[in-house]
Amino acid sequence: MSVSLLSSVSKGWLYEEGGLSFGQPYYMQPLYRQDQDIKIDQFLRERFPEYAFYNMESNLAQPDFWRADFVYVGGIQPNLILGVCLGAQMAWYEDKDIDFVEANPLGDVASIEELPDPTDVLAHPFVQHFERQILELQETRPELTIIPPFFWDLSGRATIHGFITSSMKFYGERIFIKAFEDPDFVWGLHEWIADVSIVLMRHFSALANIPITSVHIGECAGTMISGRHYEQFVVPYLNKIAEAVGPIRLHSCGHSDHLLTAIAKINKLQVLDTGSNTSIAAVRDQLGHDLQIDLAPPLEVLRQGAGEEMMLEWLDRTLLENNDGPLKLGYHLEPGYSMQNCLALHDELDRRGLIRKGRP
Repeated sequence: MSVSLLSSVSKGWLYEEGGLSFGQPYYMQPLYRQDQDIKIDQFLRERFPEYAFYNMESNLAQPDFWRADFVYVGGIQPNLILGVCLGAQMAWYEDKDIDFVEANPLGDVASIEELPDPTDVLAHPFVQHFERQILELQETRPELTIIPPFFWDLSGRATIHGFITSSMKFYGERIFIKAFEDPDFVWGLHEWIADVSIVLMRHFSALANIPITSVHIGECAGTMISGRHYEQFVVPYLNKIAEAVGPIRLHSCGHSDHLLTAIAKINKLQVLDTGSNTSIAAVRDQLGHDLQIDLAPPLEVLRQGAGEEMMLEWLDRTLLENNDGPLKLGYHLEPGYSMQNCLALHDELDRRGLIRKGRP
């Protein structure tokens, strides 16, 4: 049985438990961030000497291709970078993840023709700021390993947000009404998001000399639409990315059973990353035994107050439904999670001989 476990920690948890803070310098000054990240990694090693906990963006980095001393330039969620290029303003927080001051920078767009040419974003000051930082570090600090925007490790796996997720953030919740009233607008917006994402990924891949090997696409809002609409408004653009850039790791937040028929039509699907009691048996039945499933435990077994037996029952059911297929379990430690249950997951997998609970 191929089973692994990846546990990372949130900024909110690090702030509460370690007194570690973030804010604008963390994201905009690469060497300052590197120093902070090394301190965070040391804190985690001391706090969890017997367990593998990592300071990684939720779901995005991979331990086999990651080091604590990486220098992140523009280590910001991809839809936030694109949103700034569209006119949004960043809100920087010391105690949690960053976001926009106000969402929906495209809320007043009436026609797709109003959108900039995808290549125009490369001239935006936000993108050029990160480009200058990369070039300067390459010249002055050639010994450093630079991770550029849209990447999180040296695997070559690029990262973008999905299409209904991005259109909802940039245009607003009215995008769901548009799917019924003006589907051509939604198709046009999603086509533009795909095109600009390809431009940005390729640009930073070339600048940092990290060839793209695959693409993580976070379709976080996908579970809010029907399988029919997913097939109409999401799958074609997932396939466009797959053909243009590389195989897909699809993240689908929440219960995703109703999307599996549509997901089965994605070309070059390499990994399905999901959670919230999505049926692993159904995934195996519709997507095959050999597909890698990355799975998060549901909140019901992670939250404080949940009995340890709930976590172990969930694990038993998950392993049974998985039927020995490739499976990676993972969670992002947040304030309010049961530490007892989180560690019990490590301990039980170690007891069964499925993982070694410490760092390699």
